[in-house]
Amino acid sequence: MNYTGRQFFDGTFNPAADVKYHGLAKEGSTCYLNSVLQVLFMTKDFREAVIRHTNENSQFIDQHLKALFEDLQNHTAKTDAIIKKLGIDNVYEQRDPAEYFEKILTLTSPQASQIFHGMLSKKTTCCKCLTEADIDIPFWHLPLALVDSCTDTKGSEGYRVVDGIGEFFRMTELNGENQMYCDQCDGKVDATTKDVMKHHPDVLLLLLKRFEFSYHDMSYVKINCAVEVPYTLQIPDSQTYELYAVVDHVGDLRSGLYSARIKIEEEHGDRWYNFDDAGVTELDYQPFQVDNTEKSESAYLLFYRKTKNAVGEEVKEMEQLSLTADQKSHTDCEGSEVSDDSRKDTRECGEGTDAGPADGWKVFYNPLQLS
Repeated sequence: MNYTGRQFFDGTFNPAADVKYHGLAKEGSTCYLNSVLQVLFMTKDFREAVIRHTNENSQFIDQHLKALFEDLQNHTAKTDAIIKKLGIDNVYEQRDPAEYFEKILTLTSPQASQIFHGMLSKKTTCCKCLTEADIDIPFWHLPLALVDSCTDTKGSEGYRVVDGIGEFFRMTELNGENQMYCDQCDGKVDATTKDVMKHHPDVLLLLLKRFEFSYHDMSYVKINCAVEVPYTLQIPDSQTYELYAVVDHVGDLRSGLYSARIKIEEEHGDRWYNFDDAGVTELDYQPFQVDNTEKSESAYLLFYRKTKNAVGEEVKEMEQLSLTADQKSHTDCEGSEVSDDSRKDTRECGEGTDAGPADGWKVFYNPLQLS
């Protein structure tokens, strides 16, 4: 595979003279698991919370993560205990890292996993009587659809993450066959619907939906289009995030490798490293030195950390959450008609999950088996 231009996530690496960081031994085809475990380990707030809240008698997975994190501080670590806890029977079957990232979080204590918790509010407004209905939707990640932006699976056109965020939070008109039933009007009416960020998570995960079902091929295919990834990202309303980790996939649908690229704060400045199972190397080309964006044909999961330099952001968000219904402004029912497909697989709240205790969180996920 050939790449041109400055392509951060597909760059080359320099072996470090001194080993600063350690990798994870690969058990079969578990690179999908290793990549997200490395991101979780390098997420300082999560790592410290796991250590702080570990209880040997706990039903959560924190104690196993703590043991793994302690090993990673000293040497290449093994993941067999985590693999067993996650119920992975066949280590030679490649799976989806997004699925196992969420599975780990549902098995982790709420005190540790809360930094990844986000909350959307789906606001639906009747265009006739202006009655507004709100439904809260907790989520672990926001999915961004690539299929409408790339003309084919070869990626002859590009995709911008900022455009994907704009599309995700854009108002959708419900009319014609898509009209909604309004209790106040006692009938079907035109309406608008829009997702609003009710709670910004400390760490925001964006999933680039590279694996889509093709009716032409009657099978799942991978979308390899180039993605323009920003270092800083604005999420409505006016919350700034900074990129600090990426999980990318190289290869086709049924074979390939996952690895993690992570920015680490060091004494002489931030440096980006590649974590490829047991191998840890510094990126030869350090990204975002000139522009706010870099391109990648393999980026799959993007991890953004909430910035702390904006004064009053947390206070502003809490004030917004406390607004009464009378203080909320009504939508005027004017907006662009857009597809709602990119928002269909956000997470819903429930009474638990087969994966384990999750403090009232239920994850609905249709895992894509890549074997």
